[in-house]
Amino acid sequence: METFLKDLRYGIRTLIKSPGFTAVAVLALALGIGANTAIFSVVDAVLLRPLPYKNPDRLVLIWHAYPTINLPQASICPPCYLEYRDLTSSFEQVATTTGWNANLTGIGEPERLQGSKVSFNYFSTLGAEPAEGRTFLAEEDQPGKNFVVVLSHGLWVRRFGSDPNMIGTTLTLDGQSYTVAGIMPSEFVVPQAVDLWTPIAFTPDQLAADKHGNEFLTVVARMKPGITIGQAQAEMDTLAEQLRAQFYGPNWGISLVSLREQLVGDIRPALWILLGTVGCVLLIACANVANLLLARASSRTREIAIRTALGANRRRIVQQLLTESVLLALLGGVLGLGIAYLGLRLIVLGVPQNISNLIVGWKLIGLNSQVLGFTLLVSVLTGIIFGLVPAFHASRPDLNESLKEGGRAGSEGGRRNFVRSALVVFEVATALVLLVAAGLLIRSFGRLQEVNPGFNPQNVLSMQLTLPRSKYAENNQMSAFYEQALERIKTLPGIQSAAFGTNLPMSGNNSSASFSVEGLQVGPNESSPHGDPHMVSADYFRTMEIPLLSGRYFSEQDSKDSLPVTIVDETLAKRYWPDQDPIGKRIAAFFDGKPNQLNWRTIVGVVKNVKRYGLDGKIKEQYYFPQSQSPQRNMYLLARSTGDPSSLVGSLRDAIHEVDKDQPIYRVMTMEQVVSNSVAQKRFSMVLLLIFAGVALLLAAVGIYGVMSYSVTQRTHELGIRMALGAQSGDVLKMVVRQGMGITLIGVGIGLAGAFAATKVMSSLLFGVGTHDPITFVAIPLILAGVALVACFIPALRATRVDPMIALRYE
Repeated sequence: METFLKDLRYGIRTLIKSPGFTAVAVLALALGIGANTAIFSVVDAVLLRPLPYKNPDRLVLIWHAYPTINLPQASICPPCYLEYRDLTSSFEQVATTTGWNANLTGIGEPERLQGSKVSFNYFSTLGAEPAEGRTFLAEEDQPGKNFVVVLSHGLWVRRFGSDPNMIGTTLTLDGQSYTVAGIMPSEFVVPQAVDLWTPIAFTPDQLAADKHGNEFLTVVARMKPGITIGQAQAEMDTLAEQLRAQFYGPNWGISLVSLREQLVGDIRPALWILLGTVGCVLLIACANVANLLLARASSRTREIAIRTALGANRRRIVQQLLTESVLLALLGGVLGLGIAYLGLRLIVLGVPQNISNLIVGWKLIGLNSQVLGFTLLVSVLTGIIFGLVPAFHASRPDLNESLKEGGRAGSEGGRRNFVRSALVVFEVATALVLLVAAGLLIRSFGRLQEVNPGFNPQNVLSMQLTLPRSKYAENNQMSAFYEQALERIKTLPGIQSAAFGTNLPMSGNNSSASFSVEGLQVGPNESSPHGDPHMVSADYFRTMEIPLLSGRYFSEQDSKDSLPVTIVDETLAKRYWPDQDPIGKRIAAFFDGKPNQLNWRTIVGVVKNVKRYGLDGKIKEQYYFPQSQSPQRNMYLLARSTGDPSSLVGSLRDAIHEVDKDQPIYRVMTMEQVVSNSVAQKRFSMVLLLIFAGVALLLAAVGIYGVMSYSVTQRTHELGIRMALGAQSGDVLKMVVRQGMGITLIGVGIGLAGAFAATKVMSSLLFGVGTHDPITFVAIPLILAGVALVACFIPALRATRVDPMIALRYE
């Protein structure tokens, strides 16, 4: 310990004596360590930390699967939920949930709350206990007895000011009185923001045997101890055989997915790639500092030779030098924590709320004890990695040469020069891999931005509203509200057109349903046609500027008393009438019309396909019904303005309140924001990788400059002789640049091979660009070579200004 303290004190004095060297080394390491700490914090919170539920590895989601229509995760119907709950032996508990929104009135400004209807055992299945009160009782999971709610901690704090007397109070939701039974703790989180929960209370009609096609539930199950997901899947496959024979036919199945895989499966590849990227940045920083230490060791040759001559063995010298390296790394780690803190703030602010709400664990991101331990470990390992090679080289001085009075400090063996050059080759190769990866993401994002969404998002404002059943029980009441609202809205200044529609493109709110095509026979082993239905008002297509390809748009004459009509998109038309005119053909959705009686609708128009699942999302058949013929309570209001659409929010809210003063609006966004949010994850990955690749390029350029600058300094005597013997400035310039570019081109060659192999793992992150895109693989090496040329040219230019007379007297 005494020896270590001596080394530590000596190391501190040494670093203080060289403030320039210390500052550059600490900054380089801080960038690498800070980036690693920030990304590890995200990975730790999202991927590594256990989900915030009891025994989360035993939780699975149960989905229905329709492989022939590419629908691997469909919702569950109420009869199937009961069958899975009561007829399986692999699960300890099976619970269900579905979306539920409610208008809160009677307390201040009306507000639309995001909620969930859940089975009474939902919280116990997840292993969650309330912070106050209780959760639901089995008897409350029945119609008429389900008017109770459990509040989220966030809603309790935000809306009710953490009122300690909240349990037992009454809230008015959609015009109905609900009693507050409990409040969940702050650490209880679920995907998407949920304000409150209420019992699902299935009706007898929902549980009828002929309702197996009414799929709207998400089912979560807790496996019994010792049961694997494979064993549970085998049992579900056996049950699926029975259900196929009774209700579904052959093109249907049941799929189990672990809760963790469901929550983080999509984001996992991007996070691991980012962690690998910052790891490469740290390695480049280590190589840079190792080169600095090698250069610095040359000036300490005499000091180390004297210590060796006085009896210090090699192990003792290596220990001293490694202590200095680790000390440098720890200083870099401390500064890196500050950089990581700022980086995490930018990361959290840079991800839209609609994306972060879907990631369980996102709110846990921060510099906690695990992250601090990671930073300490990385700092120590970094100090050893970049300090080991310089320490071993410096600990073997040539005593004869080093102790000579006139021995040049700059005279070095080729071995040390080779090590420095090899480190630069490594920096260039690694930087090239990161730059190619960033280049591919930039090209991919550019291709994504070129995609036509099928509508014009400019100058369109969207907002959502839901009509409560207690006030709007009949279809004619809902239709009257929408008609009156549109009458007022269309007279507002700045409004070009306005409409209502059920599903907003790229918002994540989509629904699908099967339908029949008149004259199309579906075989016993075939699935019925399937697509996305949309109920829209007459001016919907004009407001969204969705192009009409044939036929006509809906009009005011398409009323509840007129001929049932529909508009289909070009994808549906080409699939079922590839060589015919679809106008006048008929389809019937299974959910439309009376039970056991299809409501055939005549196709009056064909419109362009809309990219509802994102610019890079799947393309599904879509069909539209007039809202007047099929009123819905949950609708989006869309208004196209002549100017800035955000300025219309107040006037649109007032127009809605003129019709119904208690009707709240929510999820207010411009369509440009909606489109932007749909590519937020790809933009986020691209920007982060671009930043880290830029840091890598800067560090590589600094590394090249440092090696060439040091080489020029060490070769001052040689350059002076060459100049004295008649060498021209141009010759010296070419010689130095040739040396630097030779090292660079070796690194580029190795980096291209590495990038060719490494970018294969990026295929899931790319759109419209291959992992071996020729433009990227040509442009990036040229950019890197250009930066390297500048880094070589500056020291080369200095070399041409060497005065032969001074150089010949050098040392």
